Amino acid sequence: MDILTLIANMMRDGTLMRLAQNPLAQFGRPARRYIGAELLPEIMVPENQFTEEAIRYRTILANAGTRYSPTQKKSGDLIGSFDVKLAESDIAREFTGREYDALLRILGRNAEMEAVAQVTNWADTVLNLALAEVNELWRWQALENAVVQLRGDNAYSEDVALSNPAGHRVNVGGDWDDDAYDPFDDIYAMVDLLQSKGYTVSRIIASQAVATKLARNTKAANRAARVTIVGGAIQSTSRASIAAINAVLAEDSIPPIERYDLRTRTQTGDQRFLSATSMVFVAETGRDVELDIPDAEQNVVIPNALGYTAVGRAAGQSGPGRVIRAEAKFDKPPRIEGEAWQTSFPVIQDPEAVAVLKNIT
Repeated sequence: MDILTLIANMMRDGTLMRLAQNPLAQFGRPARRYIGAELLPEIMVPENQFTEEAIRYRTILANAGTRYSPTQKKSGDLIGSFDVKLAESDIAREFTGREYDALLRILGRNAEMEAVAQVTNWADTVLNLALAEVNELWRWQALENAVVQLRGDNAYSEDVALSNPAGHRVNVGGDWDDDAYDPFDDIYAMVDLLQSKGYTVSRIIASQAVATKLARNTKAANRAARVTIVGGAIQSTSRASIAAINAVLAEDSIPPIERYDLRTRTQTGDQRFLSATSMVFVAETGRDVELDIPDAEQNVVIPNALGYTAVGRAAGQSGPGRVIRAEAKFDKPPRIEGEAWQTSFPVIQDPEAVAVLKNIT
């Protein structure tokens, strides 16, 4: 079998399209877990521009009544709507001449399955996950700043502002490196804010740098009882462990701090998904998202989602989903050209269920 036939077969039998439409790809690989997908999982939507009808059902206390009196009707559901317009993203990559020669040697051994696996892994790594990481970056921009920054070639630039309730994204009240300042005041303030609006904090996500600043703070270490007492006085204070900090939070029924330091590569360097100077608080929403996994015994349920990442109909397609295609080229240097594109955008249905501490220095 030659490479032209191999690629043609992979396109015809849907190998690459199954890769693009695998709902588990949005969560990354074991060494690159996309936490944002657990908060705003991908959902296929039929339209690229639509009105999201946000409806939250709330439990209202029942009244006492007599045995034969009519039931007492109540209201109190929160109903609203907002417009959603999806954005475009795409990428093109080459299976280079050197890789092409290696693939020829594999086919020369009649190892067709090995060749298919090599092309599939290449397409997943450089095409499919590249689009998944765009969605992950946009998720964190939406969660952290309530602004999604669309950037592309030819100086394309657009900032899309999202709902940003007052007081939900604020700078910390002081320098966490200052031992005279108590960082727990900032943390408890955000927990109290969400609780005042009827939410219970279920996750706290921050960088290693933020966790380290908290652990090194003297007042934080005192809370974690990491002190030396001589003659009834504090003699010295050591750095608290993250486990000890989380134990202090647990005493007040506050979830542990999850560290998220994943970066995505660009042509000029790399950038973080979540800023190194922010701490994100996520509350329980009661909104579960069920993902239909092909050939799986049961679907995957994402609990307490803040909303979803809408994946719409990509250019030239009849239905929603990512698109991956590849083509063998025989002009010099021989190569495989691959491209992928999607139409997507994060949709936060519970904007008051997320809060952010910023500029933690």
